Amino acid sequence: MTDSPYAARESGPVAMRPSRVLERIRAGKVARSLKMNTVDPRAVEIFASAGPDVIWLCMEHVGAGWTELEHQIRAARLYGVDTAIRVSRGSYSDYVRGLELDASGLIVPHVMGAEDAREVRDMTKFAPLGRRAVDGGNADARFTRVALADYMAQANSERFVLHQIEDPEGLDQIERIASIDGVDGLLFGPGDYSIRLGIPGQIDHEEVEAARVAVAKVARKHGKIAATVCSQADVARHADLGYNFLNVGADVLALSRYADAAVEAFGDL
Repeated sequence: MTDSPYAARESGPVAMRPSRVLERIRAGKVARSLKMNTVDPRAVEIFASAGPDVIWLCMEHVGAGWTELEHQIRAARLYGVDTAIRVSRGSYSDYVRGLELDASGLIVPHVMGAEDAREVRDMTKFAPLGRRAVDGGNADARFTRVALADYMAQANSERFVLHQIEDPEGLDQIERIASIDGVDGLLFGPGDYSIRLGIPGQIDHEEVEAARVAVAKVARKHGKIAATVCSQADVARHADLGYNFLNVGADVLALSRYADAAVEAFGDL
């Protein structure tokens, strides 16, 4: 007797949904990301209908639950748009649940060194790359319709994990992190990095800029995704630095700016 959902389904032609982000990056283009701080799937649908490659969802700083994330992932999928979840740091279940809901990627915050990166890799990649536990009865494996061997191989090749470099400790070991097989990409976080340097918010400071340049250079040297955040006006400059995954803006920025402009339109009436 077995509890494996694969007991009666060991082969079949069904494949996992491919990643739009990885397809674009493999074609030599820049993946376009928009970030959500709200948890309403309708907001995701509005953003996805604009045609980005990925919607960045967040559990690190947002009180989103798994069911809310599931609806957001489904809303993005209506338009063929990937989702990437910035997870809370925790056990392997805190990472793989998002993948099993059919998110295309994970963003793991505050990766502090090579050993930390290796542990994340082991929890999020199937053998032979890592030690991820298998279920297969969820949306990513089409509810057992993807054969086990195919599922494991495709989950390793069509899903991505970005290791967030936002501390001096992580930057000190960036070469070692980027050289690890199964680390798909590095994401530079200028905000927290500036705070760790004691210059909060000065994301254009020369020390932050040096780290920004280093992350892109090392990631691309090792054939990994180079990701970060930037403004609309700064997209081309970051692409020139070598970044091939850029997040521009967030829903809360759009909403707050629109609300401010709407109220200001009344003037002194």
